[in-house]
Amino acid sequence: MQPQKIIVTLGIISAVCLLNTRAALAEETPWHLGSENGLNLSAPSSLNTSTVSPGPHEIVVAIIDAGILSNHPSIQDNVLSGYDMLSAPLNLRGGRSIDFSPDERGSSCNGKTSPNLNRTHGTELASLIAGNGSYQVHGVNKSAKILPVRLFGSCPFKRQDLLDALAWAAGIPVANTPINSHPAQVINMSFSGGATKCSPELQAMLDSISSKGIFVVAAAGNRFGKSLLEPANCKGVISVGAINFNNQISNYSALDPRTSIYAPGGEVNSQGVLFSRDRKLKVASFETNSENKELPISANKGVGTSYSSSLVSGFISLLLSWNPKLTPEELMNSLELFSREVERSSKCPECNPRGLTMIKINPKQLATKNH
Repeated sequence: MQPQKIIVTLGIISAVCLLNTRAALAEETPWHLGSENGLNLSAPSSLNTSTVSPGPHEIVVAIIDAGILSNHPSIQDNVLSGYDMLSAPLNLRGGRSIDFSPDERGSSCNGKTSPNLNRTHGTELASLIAGNGSYQVHGVNKSAKILPVRLFGSCPFKRQDLLDALAWAAGIPVANTPINSHPAQVINMSFSGGATKCSPELQAMLDSISSKGIFVVAAAGNRFGKSLLEPANCKGVISVGAINFNNQISNYSALDPRTSIYAPGGEVNSQGVLFSRDRKLKVASFETNSENKELPISANKGVGTSYSSSLVSGFISLLLSWNPKLTPEELMNSLELFSREVERSSKCPECNPRGLTMIKINPKQLATKNH
């Protein structure tokens, strides 16, 4: 049955005002975090964490990436002293150091200019985890502390750099490197592209980290339906695929039955959705002005499993803020409490996708459960 057309001018004005109000509220609370206002603006794929406050425990989330620009207002109070683990001669600064900032815009390796995306990628991930609301960028857990571990630069990294970055983030001693005074409870790796089978040395490092009860989260990769690569295909890693606004697996996401969980990853176009527009994730980033000065901004630009991974890391840190003794094994064994069904894909009949969400349990309950 078709709804009646609004033909009274006053009714049209009222309807427009209501839509504008809803649009404003939707902008204030990101669609991927859920609705605070009861107007049913949550996405079907929402994490539903917008009304969940962080618990009393500060949780450290390490971001192994291209570095972080810690002066963005949305994250500046949440960034710890990190480390640059990219070794010489591939590090344009000459070697490892306490400078965890990204390479400068326009930097090049052997004459090949690095994409400027690398400069802001880590900052964008951090804002989805711990954004404080400044510039309307909201993180899953505003109390999370971000530990930057720089691995990417204009030049590629060595496998030993990755192993050392993981070890340092977890508080495991690394030769000729200061001890990490803020070991992470969650390690986020928003990258993919290694081997089709997890290498023995990488698996051994991940096993050591898992034995410490540390969560390791990795992006499934923007593989357009192909299977997982390292590090997402390693045992003990929580591999994260992307879903769109409508709780469907994003076409760019890897598609593999081993994928642990799915989370919003943003999409370029949305069809048949109220206020239909690009459904990218709002992140903290930077742009240059006419004088080539870098300025902090927020932008609806987040698309990819990189961003899905950081949302999962933020979600886990939110759970840990209420119960820091929660282990990866406990979480995965009770994943049904923190997930919903995702629309299945005909391209992967053996896949049973689940989307992360806070709809069946309040994390405050975890504070008194079993610990």
